[in-house]
Amino acid sequence: MNILSGILPKKRYEFIEDIKGVHQLGGDIPAGFIMPPNDFIGSIQYLGAIDNSDTVFSWLPFRLHLICPIFLNIEMVFVDYENPNAPVIISPLDTAAVTTEYDDLEKDSIVIFNKISVGLELIKVPITEDNDDEIIGLTGKPVWEQNSESPKCPKTGRKMKFICQLFSSGKVTTKYTNIKAAEQYYQDCFADMNFWEDGSLYVFFEPDSKVACYFIQHT
Repeated sequence: MNILSGILPKKRYEFIEDIKGVHQLGGDIPAGFIMPPNDFIGSIQYLGAIDNSDTVFSWLPFRLHLICPIFLNIEMVFVDYENPNAPVIISPLDTAAVTTEYDDLEKDSIVIFNKISVGLELIKVPITEDNDDEIIGLTGKPVWEQNSESPKCPKTGRKMKFICQLFSSGKVTTKYTNIKAAEQYYQDCFADMNFWEDGSLYVFFEPDSKVACYFIQHT
């Protein structure tokens, strides 16, 4: 990772496994939640939920279900949560045109992750290449794998607020997949929640327009 060692921003929190945690990573698509219509190869993966009952996320207007086609060559994916339980993709417009590096991925491919409940804990030491693989995710301020890339909302033009960064920690494992890869190396890529194998997923949100942005960086 491209991380500046020794720098510790204020109020940066990490997600830690906690059976009493109000947030979750992975899990089945909740009852009553409708995935956006799309033509992505492999569709969209349900990644969990961030709960606004946590004071750190009290600025969110509702419990936010995290969704993203993480196995594709995405740039920025913008999702409109005007209806929090039936979001709509507003970019990219042509979801069928988004490519993938995984030849075994098909239109009806499914990947469902095991659910883990998580809470937040203040990070007390700098994040470095020696300890970043121990972290599930963080909030407060991102650790950029490449360059700083804070998106603007396509509806309001405002700079979006950072929600979280999820790491390819291997700690959120796959519960079910119907993918049968020709090579074991590629089958292993679908064994856990990862972002281009060793990258990070960044999630931003604009609370007035209720638009989220998802993108991946890796080195």
